[in-house]
Amino acid sequence: MKLKKNILKKMLKYKLIKGNKIHPTAIINWSKVILGKNNIIGPYVVIGNHAQHPKKKSFGKIRIGNNNIFNEYCNIHLPTKLSSETFVGNDNYFMNSTTVDHDCTIEDNVVLSSNVILGGNVYIMKGAQLGIKTTIHQNQTIGSYTMIGMNSVITKNKNIIPGYIFYGNTVKKIKKNILGLKRNNINSDLLKKENIRFKKLLKFRK
Repeated sequence: MKLKKNILKKMLKYKLIKGNKIHPTAIINWSKVILGKNNIIGPYVVIGNHAQHPKKKSFGKIRIGNNNIFNEYCNIHLPTKLSSETFVGNDNYFMNSTTVDHDCTIEDNVVLSSNVILGGNVYIMKGAQLGIKTTIHQNQTIGSYTMIGMNSVITKNKNIIPGYIFYGNTVKKIKKNILGLKRNNINSDLLKKENIRFKKLLKFRK
């Protein structure tokens, strides 16, 4: 019984590695991952596995900022271009079993709930919240301070503009995300700026 307890204690202990708390069961491809500080990487997280693409090979690196939390079984995949990165900014929260595929960009203060799946080259702007089991088609851009309801599916060419709530399979715009905007101190002027940035991103990413 004591032996089992000791093994369990060891399994639950996080190690401090390069300024980050990393669970001993987590797998990080250190040759391909640039990791910031104060990140928490939970049990069985995999960062730096091959890109999930039937024809393209894995190149480039994964760059992760500071103060992110990756809960158990998260997967962050390598990009498919030598010149590109799979990028995660700062202060993001990944619940269990989330998948971030090749060439994705996640800005700051984003929440990915359990079992969220991002296809390749998805761009998530700051402050967005994705509900449980949200699935996003490749190459989509998700506006800042949006809220996506649980079990939603975002398919090709959906206009997920900043500051609104979206829900459904496939998603539809429901209403303005008033509570989310208030929590983040986003007034109408700041929201306009985010909309301008969103439109520029869409043009750049075409």
